[in-house]
Amino acid sequence: MAKDKTGGLGAGDLFRKTETAHQAEQPPADNSDLDLGNIKATGIGLRAGELAALDSIAGRLGVARNALMRALIRWALIEYRAGRLDLAGNVEQPPPPKKRLRMP
Repeated sequence: MAKDKTGGLGAGDLFRKTETAHQAEQPPADNSDLDLGNIKATGIGLRAGELAALDSIAGRLGVARNALMRALIRWALIEYRAGRLDLAGNVEQPPPPKKRLRMP
């Protein structure tokens, strides 16, 4: 079978990014995509000091820790997208998992 060189939908085009996939990489300017979908519970590992600080702030504001964390994450997403928050130097790679002894 000859290769389609005309730019039509040939076998080489099946895995090409579509316009929709490209648009998904670019968030909307108004951040309206942050309100899409239902709320899903997501576990996050925090240190005891981080939890205590969050509880302290939430207590002073009179809100639940969950509400405070959602507000902080939304703020961080908006600031990051606007280019006002640089995370490159603050993100740490987790250490490799420890090897486990497996019994036969």
